[in-house]
Parts: sequence; structure tokens; C-alpha cells
Amino acid sequence: MKHARKAASDTDSLPLDFVTMVKTARQVVDSEDLEPEVAALQLRGFLGLLVPEAEGRLGSFSSAGIEEARRRMDAGPGPLGTVRYVHALARSVLTLCAYLGHGQEPGVPESPRAWAPPVGTAVVLVGAGRYWDAVRVRTDVGERVIRRLGGNSGAVIQDMYGSALYWLVAPGTADAWDLPSEQVVPLGVATFVAVPPAHFTDTSRRIRWAVPLTATRYLTGAELLHGALAAEIAVTA
Repeated sequence: MKHARKAASDTDSLPLDFVTMVKTARQVVDSEDLEPEVAALQLRGFLGLLVPEAEGRLGSFSSAGIEEARRRMDAGPGPLGTVRYVHALARSVLTLCAYLGHGQEPGVPESPRAWAPPVGTAVVLVGAGRYWDAVRVRTDVGERVIRRLGGNSGAVIQDMYGSALYWLVAPGTADAWDLPSEQVVPLGVATFVAVPPAHFTDTSRRIRWAVPLTATRYLTGAELLHGALAAEIAVTA
């Protein structure tokens, strides 16, 4: 009996395999062909180990990342859909591994992947969720948000056909928003955005960059954008 208890204790104290966790999560984020149900089970298992480890070692530090991971485990796919849910789980695995000192620097979000808009003269449908997520905003609200953000806004696509403006944000950062869906819709994995070439900026273009994309103006900070959207929606409520 003593041997059995000792074996169980040894198993419980085995070090976490961070290398496998990070590698698996990155494969999920990068993959365009995955089995989401299988990946979800594996990633939820990783988070079941990482959350108590992070709480035990870090205490209140990075509690937002811990609580977000717990929320994602408890919530299930819900309105996100299975594929987006799996990507969200993978991002939580990477975040907690980073907080615990494995992966990128603790507390520093993963850098967005290098991306360039289409060249030539054609608008191209680009899948969200890999290089960036998009936030679709009704035009009347979006125009006020552009003015509110001023120079703090990243690049913005205007689609006159759909009467919408699109901001680009880091993948996963708008998943949990609860803004009115008739005015704001976050778009991630399994959704597509019509993206114009960078030089499509003049108002004669039905799909254009209302705020031009440049080497120094690309993504918008999700928290900053959420705050501006919430403020403008409150004004019109």
C-alpha cells in the first residue's frame, strides 16, 4: 500500500511537458486541416494541468490569462463554433506556458504573423484567424470610432457594398466581446474578409482602405478598439 501511495505521489509531481504543449498548440494555430474534436480534448487536458500550476506558482499574477483559460474550458464551443473554440484553447495554452516561462517572454503576447495585402488590382477574400482577426462595424458607428481613435487606429477596410468598416486585431483578442451584434461582429477562424490592395484608398473604390495600411499602421489594439466602440454605442443607446 505504501508503494502504491508513493507511485501516485511520484506521478503527481512529474514535471509538465511544456515542450509538447507549446508544440501542439502552435500546430493547432497554424494548421488549416485539423480534427477539432480530438484537438479540443487534448488542449483541454493541457489546460487542466496548466491552470492549477499557474495558480500555484503565480498567485494573482496574470490572473486574466488564468481566468480566460478556465472560462474557455468551462464554456465549450458555444457560438464560436468548434474550430474557433479549438484555436482559442490553443492560444490559452500558449499564454499560460509563456506566463510559466516556456515559449515567448512571460506576459508578452505572441507577435502577429507577417502578412501583406494582395498586390495588383483585385480585391481578395482572406481568411481571418491566422494572421489577424477582424472586427466588422456598422458604418455609422465605425466612422465615429475612426474619429475617436484618431492616430491610435490601425488600418481600416471600408466595404461600401456591405455598409461596414473592418478593423484588424491580433487573433483571439476579440473572442469574448459582448457588444451588440447588430453593430459589431468579431470575425475569426472560418470567416473571410474582402481585402483590397494597399493602394486602394480613394473614395471611388467600393472596397478600400479608409485608414491606409502602412508599415507602421496595421493592427489596432483590441482593448483600445473595444473601449472606443463601447463609448460610441453608449452615446447612441
